Amino acid sequence: MTETAEEVDKLVLALEPEAASLYCMHLPLHKDSDNSNYGVFKSGEKYMVVDAGGGTIDITVHEIRENGSVKELHKANGGDWGGTKVDASFKTLLADIVGKDVFEKFSSDNKYDFLDLMREFEIKKRKISPDLNEKVTIKVPVKLSETFCKMNPGISIADVCRRNSKCIEQLTWKSDKIRIEARLVKTLFDGSCKQIVSHLKELFTNPAVNDVTSILLVGGFSESLMLQSAIREAFKNKKVIIPEEAGLAVLKGAVLCGHAPEKISGRVCRYTYGVDMITKFDSTIHPHFKKIVRNNKEYCDDIFDIHVRVGQIVEVGEPQVKQTYKVVEPDQTSIGFEIYTSNDKEPTYTTDEGCTRLGTFTIDMPDTSKGLDRGVIVHMTFSGTEIAVTAVDRDNPERAVTTIGDFLG
Repeated sequence: MTETAEEVDKLVLALEPEAASLYCMHLPLHKDSDNSNYGVFKSGEKYMVVDAGGGTIDITVHEIRENGSVKELHKANGGDWGGTKVDASFKTLLADIVGKDVFEKFSSDNKYDFLDLMREFEIKKRKISPDLNEKVTIKVPVKLSETFCKMNPGISIADVCRRNSKCIEQLTWKSDKIRIEARLVKTLFDGSCKQIVSHLKELFTNPAVNDVTSILLVGGFSESLMLQSAIREAFKNKKVIIPEEAGLAVLKGAVLCGHAPEKISGRVCRYTYGVDMITKFDSTIHPHFKKIVRNNKEYCDDIFDIHVRVGQIVEVGEPQVKQTYKVVEPDQTSIGFEIYTSNDKEPTYTTDEGCTRLGTFTIDMPDTSKGLDRGVIVHMTFSGTEIAVTAVDRDNPERAVTTIGDFLG
């Protein structure tokens, strides 16, 4: 991504929940769970963004500031509970009838027919609602029946359906069509909807989230009537907002992000960021194998000097805490820095589990006249989806070096 951005010089990466937020902020009206209309989010309002895509569900919490910009309150999270999980349940249902080996051979040998089957199910899936009472008819490629007959001579799929405990009085298979009772087809959504609702309930126990009053549903799977109903039923005290063309909210919002990136003013750090450094060795707290000697003095190596912690809200475009690092030798003409991330909030050493080196850079300090009384001021700035680490010579501010890394890790 970064290489592509350098080539075109105009590429801006947008985070999907933020793009969805910006899109909905520009809509004149929304519909809530009662199908009544009201205006866009107001200043100070907190809301949860549930980006329900085909593969994953990405969730974050935003707040609208007085200047109209968006501030992230809870770092993005979620899981693989999207629309494809419903597809997987449908495939499992068919495999339980014809046999896993038969379904796998059909899928492998007849890829176009398999895609036609899943497209047919996708069309039917969008119309399935909690109020559905009639049977759902789905066209099945003849190749699936032929594959079953070749691998199970003398046995018919219809007979298998009549003996299958899942299918008794709920599913019939005739020629190239299956008819599924409403109560059975609705269970295909159970796995996905229950996991999403369970995760949202857990999130609402977090102090930073429990006063959120609205849930914004976007993404292709958010248009599912089954998912909408499950969320509305589980969170009756919340406003459930589903914008028009919810499946395109991220795409259209990404365009707005490109035109007005300043609308995103605060983000929650996904990781702890810091610099690898050395410090005076203390035998009571530092392991012996970390001891190194510089200029006849003992130091502890690989110290993780924290600049920003995981879960901390950072102001986009504003330098964070400034740290000063001094030379350890009087004739030292440069200082090299290694930037690290960690999954932990309080990492001790850059060699700890969960630590990853993000990048390195060096600042030259050719003037050695002050000996050991020299240093470099380092600060980190989070802008867009990137992090800029800047080192400035304390005695010569014009001598500075900046390196760019990936804020998303």
